[in-house]
Amino acid sequence: MEPAQAQVDGHVSVLFDVLPSVGDTCSAQASACATAAVMELRTRVFIERKQDVGSHFRVNLSGYVDGLVADRKASGGTGISSDAVVRPNDLYAELFSTHFDLRVGASRIVWGRLDEFQPTDVVNPIDLTRFLLEGRSEARLPVGLVRGRVFLPGSSTLEGIIVPVFRAGRFDQLEERTSPFNLAANANVICPPVGLGPCRLLTRDRQEPEAALRNVQGGARFTSTAGRIDWALSAYRGFNSFPTYTVAIPRLVESFPRFTMIGGDFETVRGPWGVRGEAAAFVEDELERIESGIGVDRRAGDYRIAANVLLTHQRLDGNDVRLVAAADRSFARETRTVRMLAVYDPTDGTAFMRGIAAVSLRDDVWIEGSAGVFTGSSLDTFGRLTRRDFVYTRLKVFF
Repeated sequence: MEPAQAQVDGHVSVLFDVLPSVGDTCSAQASACATAAVMELRTRVFIERKQDVGSHFRVNLSGYVDGLVADRKASGGTGISSDAVVRPNDLYAELFSTHFDLRVGASRIVWGRLDEFQPTDVVNPIDLTRFLLEGRSEARLPVGLVRGRVFLPGSSTLEGIIVPVFRAGRFDQLEERTSPFNLAANANVICPPVGLGPCRLLTRDRQEPEAALRNVQGGARFTSTAGRIDWALSAYRGFNSFPTYTVAIPRLVESFPRFTMIGGDFETVRGPWGVRGEAAAFVEDELERIESGIGVDRRAGDYRIAANVLLTHQRLDGNDVRLVAAADRSFARETRTVRMLAVYDPTDGTAFMRGIAAVSLRDDVWIEGSAGVFTGSSLDTFGRLTRRDFVYTRLKVFF
């Protein structure tokens, strides 16, 4: 047996963010209301150990401790809010060879090819707060799974996944009830038309799928190459990771309906441009929707630009178009980086724009700043986050 090879990595980060205009503070003596801010201090300690045992077995052990101290009175908190969680990240054992591999444990699996909004990326739920602050790759939450892949001739791969226990998505892993990004914070308050009575508080009834054989999730993905085109077909049967709300007075029922997704994606290169496409039909879903998109990107030296057009068709709500643009650039031998993301929905007139800039102070020390802006107001995700503009700064030390 070959000697075991181990690698330990990690980082400590301290992030301070401000949402300057979440709510209003008013008093009987004041002639006008003043905007109220949310301020948060978020910390994370992350550690990961990768170890190969022999030539066919690998262990990946990673996890994090997150902490929060915040003034969230503007988003429903009282006094100082605090929370701390200990979570596994990628925590799995993997058996691998030339022709197959088998992974068992908690893991994050990426399906799809578009930027940030990938219709077929349904295996892992997300943390909405981390998605907005940092992006989808940081927002994926690991799930317990068994994943097997068979490597076939012709650069083809057949992948199968089983997820025995359901895990819900989170608006925020830290003190979710008062999070400014919690879209369901006031979902249990129902108000009749003005003059017809007071608002009423409903009792929440959360019905998550229990751990049982009938609630197992899973799917398969086949990837291959034809000429200069990389393509894939996928299918997955699971549960929606964020709840659907149904009023049954005096209860507000939170349920997680089943869905069946059938999708496909491709990627190719035409000169200096990359071309990507992706589509997913949710054929057994209460919304009965089809999500599809096409994108182009170009890399040149230290920068990359990308543009995507996404189309969603729902049986009840019709069509919705979303435009996504992304860019990143590195400077000074990759000691300075800038990342930009812009999302625009012309149907609802809503948009989200985020910029992140990072500077390396020394080999393992980075300082980062970011700002995000929401415009417009509607019932879509970004429209419901109006007045959640944010800025943050973060110190990150690697070890």
